[in-house]
Amino acid sequence: MSKLICAVAMVGLGGCVETEPALSESESALAGENAFTRALPHTNGRSCATCHVASDHLALTPQHVQALHATHPSDPLFARIDADDPDAAVLTFRHLSAGLVRVAVPLADNVDQIDAAGNVITNATRTVAVWRGVPSIENVAYTAPYQLDGRAPSLEVQALGALRAHSQIDPDPPEAKPELIARFERTVFSSDAAEAVADALAHGRTPQPLDLHLPPGSMAAAGQVVFQQICARCHGGPTTNVILEQDVFDSFFPVLHADGTIDIDGFLPTGVAIPSTFMQGVQAPHEGTLGISAIGMLGQLGALPNPSGLDFPQIRLRFYTDATRTHARLDMPPPPPGIGPALAPQPFSVDPGRAMVSGDPIDWEGFDVPQLRGIAHTAPYFHDNSAPDLRALVDEYSRLILGADPVLGLPPIYPPEAPGLPPESLTPAQKLQLVAFLQYL
Repeated sequence: MSKLICAVAMVGLGGCVETEPALSESESALAGENAFTRALPHTNGRSCATCHVASDHLALTPQHVQALHATHPSDPLFARIDADDPDAAVLTFRHLSAGLVRVAVPLADNVDQIDAAGNVITNATRTVAVWRGVPSIENVAYTAPYQLDGRAPSLEVQALGALRAHSQIDPDPPEAKPELIARFERTVFSSDAAEAVADALAHGRTPQPLDLHLPPGSMAAAGQVVFQQICARCHGGPTTNVILEQDVFDSFFPVLHADGTIDIDGFLPTGVAIPSTFMQGVQAPHEGTLGISAIGMLGQLGALPNPSGLDFPQIRLRFYTDATRTHARLDMPPPPPGIGPALAPQPFSVDPGRAMVSGDPIDWEGFDVPQLRGIAHTAPYFHDNSAPDLRALVDEYSRLILGADPVLGLPPIYPPEAPGLPPESLTPAQKLQLVAFLQYL
């Protein structure tokens, strides 16, 4: 309970200041959980737990949204801000039913949004709205920075941003509330092993490497071998979200020319520094639109299905030399017939990712590398929920991602598993083994 204490310095002014009394560790933990699970005053009724559902390992699944809408359509989850069209007389929630929420990403000072003809269309708030999945808060104690584009450097900043954007809190809560929420989030782990990683880092120790003691001869044990040979190059450290090998990291960021076209030579331009928890993302096959990536191109050309049928934004950005936005540096995607990072003519993106925040086009469609502990419980996967389960996730890597990066040395030499599908970088057995291993993380 807060307590009004008349400050000595304020007595002469007839005023008081409101302070929070010191809490014990147990009181602090309970207060943090309450701040997370209960809607704060001056909100739209949403709490953090509205979108981070305890029964779904503190993520938001399509199944939860669909079931809740059928039984409680007036739940705060179905706020107007996440309707397909917030201005419609009758609200629909097809995107939310896919587990996606609308995220207004602030543009860097040296970036404008442009239309297909190159006209500046940046809105008054200098934000761009995209649809993204809601990641679990398990294990966030060691995965800074936060948000899929890394725009929140700390959990306190992330919590306040979520209260503003998704709970529509006004005015801002007392500073102690985001701090309590962050404190609670740092206590949530998918396993004892994950908690041990956080504890080691918090006390300046080196965490134990990712090495599970699995039954010899089991599918999971075989999958751990596949993981160490292939996946560990990006996910092999104790936190599983830091790309360990410099050549692999560099290969995800092709060199950009002044017109937005690229060279792929496996090295970052001199002087470029990107957090090792980010890579240029691969957009989702379910979007099935031109310009969202090489995978999106395949979807448009019929090589991949478009089961969602959802409408996504068509985003182009102009990058300037500085924050005055006087001298244009380049437009992304580059105008046709230029070939940008998607490796195909790309009229637009549905989510330019970290580039909107960093103001650097080399981050085009770049996203945070997710940590993998507890991954079996947090489907669907990717920033846009495009992989519904672990098998679909592994299929996408085998068919479309691993073979696209020559530095990985995993060409798609294995035959397609069905007519119309691409060749594979992994064998059917390796994929089954890898899925079995991921169940144990």
